[in-house]
Amino acid sequence: MSSPGGKYLKKRELASYVALCLERQTPINLGEATDVLKEKFCYSNKTALNIVRRLVKLNLLVKTGEMEYECVSPVEYLRRLAEEYSAWRRRLKDAC
Repeated sequence: MSSPGGKYLKKRELASYVALCLERQTPINLGEATDVLKEKFCYSNKTALNIVRRLVKLNLLVKTGEMEYECVSPVEYLRRLAEEYSAWRRRLKDAC
């Protein structure tokens, strides 16, 4: 059995996501995003870039232009997570 959605944020990714969302309400370019993460959390360049890539893969950062990303609303993320969990629970109940 798989978990709902299959992918959860790690603590550092969640903290990074919130920091990026609080930092800018407008689109942010890739360099600025990594700089914010390096400054706030003392991540290396490689770690900051990997976190941004993972957030893009999880559709928490949406590409708006070449090298520009915008944060998905945290409320939208929580709504989507709750819906996925609810659907997963319903499938489990039907299997019993």
